[in-house]
Amino acid sequence: MRLFLGIELPENIKQEIYNFLLPLHKNEKQWERAHDYHQTLLFIGDSTEEQLELIKERMSLIKFLPFELETSEFKFLRRRLLYLDLVPSPELIMLHKQVHELFPEWIRPDEKGFLVHITVKRWQRHEYDELVNGFKGRALPSMKFNVSSLALFKSERDFNSNKYHVIHRTQ
Repeated sequence: MRLFLGIELPENIKQEIYNFLLPLHKNEKQWERAHDYHQTLLFIGDSTEEQLELIKERMSLIKFLPFELETSEFKFLRRRLLYLDLVPSPELIMLHKQVHELFPEWIRPDEKGFLVHITVKRWQRHEYDELVNGFKGRALPSMKFNVSSLALFKSERDFNSNKYHVIHRTQ
């Protein structure tokens, strides 16, 4: 099973993002479903049942006070990824650091810097100009939401085509 640690978004925030993007959908190909919006803190990858139990155990060691995150603007990464930027709060940066300290065996040596974001679409390069034009004169209002738990996600497409499912969370 493929796993990662991340932050869940409230349903109302997911729906606002999805509804804002809906006019840009020429088709559903490569658009993330609202259900799957999240902020990744650590990609773990393929894991055994034994590793799953170890991860859950270590998650109980993560301690943080609830904090607030705020959405910012839509951005493009290498003309292949559309994401919603989040304001990088000090609390989120500290939580990311804590996760990496507790799970060192899953940190990849080629891992790039921490990009605070919510992926909303992956696409082919030919779609870039059309997407850029679709944002002209439109901006998603900033939204704030509280973070009070860390989630362990399993990546597995279900019968509704949702990919990411929370299988454990800290309290």
